[in-house]
Amino acid sequence: MNLTELNIFTIPARIVDETERNLRRAGRKGLELFVLWSGLVSGNEFIARTAHVPRQTSYQLETGLMVRVDGDALHQLNTWLYDHEEVLVVQIHAHPTEAFHSATDDTYPIVTAEGSISIVAADFCRQGLLSESTAVYRLDNQSWLELDPPLGMFRVN
Repeated sequence: MNLTELNIFTIPARIVDETERNLRRAGRKGLELFVLWSGLVSGNEFIARTAHVPRQTSYQLETGLMVRVDGDALHQLNTWLYDHEEVLVVQIHAHPTEAFHSATDDTYPIVTAEGSISIVAADFCRQGLLSESTAVYRLDNQSWLELDPPLGMFRVN
């Protein structure tokens, strides 16, 4: 399966809503949180079926915010993906101010397949997940490249 050929991402509205609720809930506490989308790949389309919030620890450090997902939680997620025949394609988190990929985001992603997507929402997702303040990155040649314009490939239904 080649994720680099994906150019349509169909996301059910319930998954967008669930993701926004989780990001905003963490944001009200001043914390970041990872949400992951898995689903099916059909040709050049990713069809999201499930939003995952793996067990994780959020930190408020002097240098900023950070999230850690332990190996056991990642193993449980991988087992679930295998059992349900879904593939993990998108990771999402929110920053307290502007949306960008930090050095930590670049170095420690959860989605690691070429063509994977990383979405960063601004202002703890207060303006919505798929708003103009959101930044979208794609893993290409082991580098995260910002997509511009980022939102045209997402279809919410």
